[in-house]
Amino acid sequence: MQDIVERVKAFLAERPDVAPDRISAHTKFAPSTLRHVLDGQRTPSDEMAAELERVLRLARAGEIFAMDAAGGSGSQARPVLSIRRRCEVFVTETLRKVGQALSYCAQHAAIGVVTATYGAGKTEAVRYWREHGEGCGREAVIFEFDEFACSNACDFIERLAELLGVEYRGGANYGGRTLRAVCAYLVEHPCLLIFDQCESVRGRIMQVIRQIWDRTRDAGVGVVLLAAPVLMERMQASRLQDLAALTSRVGLWVQSSGLTESEMAAILKSEHITAVDDAAFRLWYRAVGGSMRRLMTSIDLVQAKHAGKPITERTLAGIAAYLWGLNVGVVEPVVGASRDEREQAKVA
Repeated sequence: MQDIVERVKAFLAERPDVAPDRISAHTKFAPSTLRHVLDGQRTPSDEMAAELERVLRLARAGEIFAMDAAGGSGSQARPVLSIRRRCEVFVTETLRKVGQALSYCAQHAAIGVVTATYGAGKTEAVRYWREHGEGCGREAVIFEFDEFACSNACDFIERLAELLGVEYRGGANYGGRTLRAVCAYLVEHPCLLIFDQCESVRGRIMQVIRQIWDRTRDAGVGVVLLAAPVLMERMQASRLQDLAALTSRVGLWVQSSGLTESEMAAILKSEHITAVDDAAFRLWYRAVGGSMRRLMTSIDLVQAKHAGKPITERTLAGIAAYLWGLNVGVVEPVVGASRDEREQAKVA
C-alpha cells in the first residue's frame, strides 16, 4: 500500500505543475482524503490504491496531465499499449449541463437529478468539472453504484465511508453506526456527494441517501444523482414512500438528450473525418443515438478500417452491425434498376 503512495509522491516531485487535488479529480475520492493519505495520516484502502495505480499509469503514459510546465525531465515514457488519447474533451451541451448542475448543488447544498442516455458523457463531464471546471479544488466524492451497493444498504454505506476516509466496523450489525459516523464526518467536512449510475438503485438505498442529506444539508452538503432517463420517470411517477420522500426534496432536475447533430459534425471534423455524405451522416447519427461512447467507438473503427475512404451508408450499416448488432435497414441497390426504382427500394 505504501509503495503506491511513495510513487505518487515521487511523481508529484517530478511534476510541480500537478497538485494533489488534480490527481484526486481523476479518482472517486475527495481531495482531503488523498491529502491525508499523502501526509501519512491515513493508510490507503485497497480501492484507493487501485485508483492511484490507474491514475499514475495514465499520467506516466501521457494520457492525462500533459506537460504544461518546464519542470521534470521533459520526457515521458511511452504507453505499453496503444491507448486512445483521453486528454481531449469535447465540450458538448451535456457536459455544460452536468457542470452547471454540479456547481449549483455544491453552492446551494441542494439535491439534483441529472439524466441522459447511456454513454452520453455524464461521467466524463464530472471528471472535466473536477479537473477544468468550477469543481477544481472543491471537495467532492464520486460514488459509482454496482450490483451490490445498489441493493445492499450496509455495502453502500461502508463503501461511502471508505471514499470519505471514515473509519468503520464492517458487518450488518454496525450499519447504523457507520451511517451516523459518515453523517458526523460530513457535518465537519461538507462536500458534494455525486452518485453515478443511479438508475438501478433500489428504493431502500435512495432512502439512505435522503437521510444523509437531511442530516448534513445545513452544514453545506449537496447531492447529485446521475442516471439514465428512467430514474426521473420512476421518481416523478412513484408513490412509494422512499422515492417520494427523496423526490420532494429535489431542487434541480436536468435532462439531456445527448449529442446533437451539430456537435457530432464538429467532433467528426476535429477527428479529420470529412468524406461523409449527407445520407451516411444521418444514418450514423441515428445509429449513435446521442451516445458519445458509441460515437467514439465508431470513430475508432472508421479510422482503423476506412481511413481516407469515403463513408457511405453501406459503410455505416456494416459498422452498426459489427459494433452494436443493429440492422439499420440499408437496402442494397438492384443491379440494372432505374434511379426511381432504386429510390423506391430505399423507401421500402
